Amino acid sequence: MSNTRLDDMEEATIRSRRVFQFALLVFIAFSGTAAQYGLQSRWDVVLSLGLGAALMLPSQWLNHRGHHEAAAGMVLAVATLSLFSIMWFSDGLRDSSLLGYPVILIGAGQLLRPRHFWLLLAFMLGCVVLLGLGTLNGWRTGITPGTELDRLTDSVSILLINGFLVWFLTYDMQNALVRLRAQIARFHASEKNLTYLAQHDGLTRLPNRILGNELLTEAMRVAAEEKNLVAMLFVDLDNFKDVNDSLGHSAGDDFLVQVAQRLRESVRQTDIVCRQGGDEFLIGLTGLQHPDAVAKVSQDILQKMQAPFQLRGIEVLASCSIGIALYPQHGNSFDELMRHADLAMYHAKEAGRNTFRFFSEDIRSSVTESLHLISSLRQAVTQEEFVLHYQPVYDLHSGRLLGAEALVRWQNPKLGMVSPGLFITLAEKSGLIVDIGQWVLTEACRQMQAWRQEGATDLFVSVNLSPVQFSRGNVEAVIAQALRETGLDPRQLELEVTESTLIHDTEKFITTLGRIQHSGIRMSIDDFGTGYSNLSYLQRFPVHKLKIDQSFVRRLMQGQKDVAMVSAIIHLAKSLQLTVTAEGVENEATREALTRMGCDQAQGYLFARPMPAKDFEAYWRTRPTLTPISRQI
Repeated sequence: MSNTRLDDMEEATIRSRRVFQFALLVFIAFSGTAAQYGLQSRWDVVLSLGLGAALMLPSQWLNHRGHHEAAAGMVLAVATLSLFSIMWFSDGLRDSSLLGYPVILIGAGQLLRPRHFWLLLAFMLGCVVLLGLGTLNGWRTGITPGTELDRLTDSVSILLINGFLVWFLTYDMQNALVRLRAQIARFHASEKNLTYLAQHDGLTRLPNRILGNELLTEAMRVAAEEKNLVAMLFVDLDNFKDVNDSLGHSAGDDFLVQVAQRLRESVRQTDIVCRQGGDEFLIGLTGLQHPDAVAKVSQDILQKMQAPFQLRGIEVLASCSIGIALYPQHGNSFDELMRHADLAMYHAKEAGRNTFRFFSEDIRSSVTESLHLISSLRQAVTQEEFVLHYQPVYDLHSGRLLGAEALVRWQNPKLGMVSPGLFITLAEKSGLIVDIGQWVLTEACRQMQAWRQEGATDLFVSVNLSPVQFSRGNVEAVIAQALRETGLDPRQLELEVTESTLIHDTEKFITTLGRIQHSGIRMSIDDFGTGYSNLSYLQRFPVHKLKIDQSFVRRLMQGQKDVAMVSAIIHLAKSLQLTVTAEGVENEATREALTRMGCDQAQGYLFARPMPAKDFEAYWRTRPTLTPISRQI
């Protein structure tokens, strides 16, 4: 219920109580005075006072029913008329009853609204004028001089009523003053709380970025005077999204609260810890003499973060990445330090996470180079600077050519042929991979359809899909559009996804893959063994092929551990009735070993390097066939 509603209810209660009290006072005064006049056989006065006292009863009924304004008006009007009647049949304007009018006005000031108060005052003035004219013109014939006893009782009654009304008025004013002081106190408390909320994070109770800016700016000013250092640590949690997705947002909030507590415990009371937003925190280390102290604090934070977190009865392991910028070495303002600490934090993540990095000019140069590369990538998309190369895929048992994997290359006019290792990661970070991936898919389908019309009806083309295409782009619509525009048979298209793609939005991804495979397209898991390989998702996802990562294949002849790893992957795939393709086959010995282990397909430099479309067309026309090798499995 709002404060205004409560105030209105309280005002109505006070008004009802005052009407009751005033009516009771009038009833007692009129009844007592009527009894006194009855002893003198002054029946005209007794009649006026008795009638007035009796009318207090219906006024109380109105008041009890909630008609406070009507009840108050009735009490005051009856009192006014009763006194007028007494004065008319007694001493007129010299009668002591006239003193009751000021008392009635005091009550009216408390009980009536301003408009009704002025109406009552006008009515009283009319009564007084009528009494005066009645005396002057002889209209009043029943003048009865009052006795001293009459004046005494009248004066006592009027004084008592007036005293009570003045006390009620004073009491109300005192209560109003107390309430006003309480409201002012609440206002100040609310203002203080609003100021606190405006400067602090509502969840962790740490200073927010606004207050953190002020505190760190002040720390830098002091450091400039005292010739000290200030370090800004940009702390980013490495796996907050996993906690949120697996345990829910409520557990995520608890996680952030515990993180904030650990960060606060990792530094001194004089240091600054604030929440930047989301899963990002800023720490200001003040009054430092040497950067080595910053490294020690950063290491302490990393160790504290590695201790298990208790969330909903579950132990959760976490880590963070920290970027560090120093004042005045790396910047002279809060924004500049934060920008540099943020860049350093991203380098810490690229270094494997769960570590810290200081900002340096090398980082600035690397970022500048990346920005230039991203700008060039944007131009490459619009100017169609990308080309596709195709690497053959062979059946290891029969030695027959099965198809090719389409691999994107960037032919930059200034930089020449840019390696995918340099631009694919940047394309994914910038989101340009969505447009690039759409072009690659359409171009690969178009080229495969052209070869199909030339007689390559038994070959397939394999295209890689980035995780970003699933999270940002409409993959199903892009695939359908590419097939529709090119006319390619879906059975000649194979799509490859990495293991990292499979662990995000699992249910949604399963549904998407199911619809894609239902159209006739085959699905393959690329770089198997390097990510989150496990049997559970292989059982759930609708895929038909595993591709063993080339890092295992190239070391196959170097040790038993790699042989065991590759053999385990092949056995796993066979148990699930999946085809196995080995990447990175570079020599005959590796080919023979894979064939005898039961691997189905292979690609690598042993067969052919990735080649432009026209070279691959000439390649498949010759139909090179490898010498068959018998399997042991």
